[in-house]
Amino acid sequence: MESNLDEKKAFVCYKPVTFTRQVILNEIKAMKKYIFPVLLIGLVSCGSDNSNQTPEKGKEKKTIVKHFKNEAEMDGHLLQLKKITESSGLTANSLHYEKGDGTMIEVIGHLDTANVIQILEEQFSDGNGKTNGTRFYFLNDGKPFMTQELIDQIDGTNEAVFIDRISYYDEKGKIIKTKERSASFQDDINKKGYKPAPLNPIKMDRAMDVLNSKKEFATTFQGFVHQDMFSYVILGPDDPNGFTTALRLDYKDQLINILYSDPDKYLGAKLKVNFEVHEDHGFEFQVYAGGKFID
Repeated sequence: MESNLDEKKAFVCYKPVTFTRQVILNEIKAMKKYIFPVLLIGLVSCGSDNSNQTPEKGKEKKTIVKHFKNEAEMDGHLLQLKKITESSGLTANSLHYEKGDGTMIEVIGHLDTANVIQILEEQFSDGNGKTNGTRFYFLNDGKPFMTQELIDQIDGTNEAVFIDRISYYDEKGKIIKTKERSASFQDDINKKGYKPAPLNPIKMDRAMDVLNSKKEFATTFQGFVHQDMFSYVILGPDDPNGFTTALRLDYKDQLINILYSDPDKYLGAKLKVNFEVHEDHGFEFQVYAGGKFID
């Protein structure tokens, strides 16, 4: 299933969960041409390239553009978006990308009932164990009017700190205010009040690249891994130090058979794949559900 996420339209998927297969990581480390795979996560009947859907004939996307007078109106609209997306229960999920050093990124689009992304959620880890968290982009006409960063990090004194940072933007996307609060533990953050902070603008371009499997998150063929009774196809950009993801192969279609016929020949080939989430003994994992070569 495809979707034009650049237009903030999205396909519908279930919320993903992760399933670590350390044995796959260990195998890939020993493979000369294959790069590190990742935690296996997924979504139901979704595609890795979501940039080509054409809106149905006769259906126009309705976009409601808000004009905010002050911070209070922005706060109010944020609560509205949360209610709208929670009520719809619709999400558009990216692959879960990771590097060998533990750097991770995954993006979830929260949709309204018209399949329009209203909130973008970016989960990340820097890989050194010192910073990880979630960034939320609250959208108005496809652009953030507010962002929120919820970050766990180790500060300069090697102490753990949880930071809740909110920024406001004008209609042109220029940041106008940042406020934040912090606590030693996330459970204590709501006891704290926000204080003015240096402006901290963040852009959602990279998050959209993740959601659309573009640029450094492109899905090119990076080989196969075989472990016990399972085989996995490894996808990622054509970069030995780039992000990768892995999909379990429960069957072989024409694309997989071609790739198996000469893996070295097709290393780096651009692919478009569909994938599903399956569950086994309480674990959910990403499964290949068809694909094709793309130009």
